[in-house]
Amino acid sequence: MAKTRSMTRNHIHDSSRKRFKTHDNADVAPWSILNNDVLLLVMMQLGVVDFLSFSRVCKSWRSFALSNRNNFMSSRPPMFISISHDANNKNYCTMRDLEQKKFKTILSNSAHVTCYGLTCGYLIIFGNERHDFWLVNPITRHELHFPRSPFYTLSHPSIVKGILVFLPSISRWAFVISYRFTTKISYFIKGNRGWNHVSSTLPILDLHAFKGKIYTIHADCCLCEMRLNPKPKLKLLETKNFQKPDLKRPEFVTSGEKLYIMNRSNLFGDPNANKVLELDFGEMKWVSLEKTIEEYAFFLSNFNYSAAIKKESSAWADPRTQSKIRDYFLDERYLDPDKTRPDMFFYARMWYFSHDCFSVDLIDEC
Repeated sequence: MAKTRSMTRNHIHDSSRKRFKTHDNADVAPWSILNNDVLLLVMMQLGVVDFLSFSRVCKSWRSFALSNRNNFMSSRPPMFISISHDANNKNYCTMRDLEQKKFKTILSNSAHVTCYGLTCGYLIIFGNERHDFWLVNPITRHELHFPRSPFYTLSHPSIVKGILVFLPSISRWAFVISYRFTTKISYFIKGNRGWNHVSSTLPILDLHAFKGKIYTIHADCCLCEMRLNPKPKLKLLETKNFQKPDLKRPEFVTSGEKLYIMNRSNLFGDPNANKVLELDFGEMKWVSLEKTIEEYAFFLSNFNYSAAIKKESSAWADPRTQSKIRDYFLDERYLDPDKTRPDMFFYARMWYFSHDCFSVDLIDEC
């Protein structure tokens, strides 16, 4: 009987070898050496969730995915992201693309955390018991930890704004936190021991990083630049023709090319709701986008992180993408009753922009 079992195993082994030999004779190449041009065509048809699976198929595909990831991520439309926790006190981040495919990852084993939005592809997480911040990239799983914050008081996510920014003036990364309607900004610079503060004479409404500089917008609709070198301060920037009565709640809009602010007023019947202005740095004046606003798609969020994407960009150009975004996320509060311009405002509790995923690529722990 033992001899029979041995012969059976050998027969299976020999048969398997023969089948693979026939496979080789048929000139069928393994997936791992697929032509790069064909591989790129396949990869660029994937969603972000499938891209993550694609990069784990084999070493050669992983290498190919890593070398083309920035091009891929910049071409993907935004994803909806949500935070939840279960009965075992585990916190989860769930990302959903336009194909309704989901990517889920564990954030922490403590139920006592609050998410305060996104910055540079990182979720801003606050530990309610230890009063410390940490940033988590839900795709790469990279984390940045910051020490206990002595100034913090628990606030609603819509009140808190955090940004991670590289400052060329000091050649370091900084994590900056502000609280709407207060006069203080707190920041932690990589390499330093603790937190520092900058104060304003006027309440701060929003905070934004743009081309290596930090800007603030205030209750009196004035614009300041936050400078840390040689001495921390808020420098008032003189701007022309700012229409103060038009903007009840000014908020910065993320864009890779220009600096925008938007009126995120929730007042019923406000004719200037979602009005957008651009700062012309050459003449230091505000310019309305009324004539060109239809060129953009605006993605609005509860978490003080709204973004403008040009409709001619690859992240928006596909008509199927436009249709799905309209079906799921069109903000009907701002529909034009006369239909004189195309739909452009899309709302979700929190958006994730794939092109931000690798904008801070594994910097050292703070």
